[in-house]
Amino acid sequence: MFACTTHGTPENPVIKLAGSLTLEHSKEIHAELLARLPQAKALTLDLGDSEKSDVSFVQILCSLLKSQGTRISFASLPTHLLELAASLGADSLIKEITSRIEENV
Repeated sequence: MFACTTHGTPENPVIKLAGSLTLEHSKEIHAELLARLPQAKALTLDLGDSEKSDVSFVQILCSLLKSQGTRISFASLPTHLLELAASLGADSLIKEITSRIEENV
């Protein structure tokens, strides 16, 4: 199961990704995020209701964080994502996303 909801404005959307953030849904996740980037000055990802993630989602995050011209922040980071990134040796990704948690931005 995967669900995506968006609220906020086109310039400052909050995208809530819920359920399974895995290869099975990677095309849909990627499309949802890419659709919001052209208009967004600041984009917030809320991952608090996600249940699991895999390397495909880590790749999407890495690509998203390299986006020029859009400030990316996180409203909530699930433990499963941080544990996955750690198991992949993605220490720089962990530092990058934890530095962008909304209250720290």
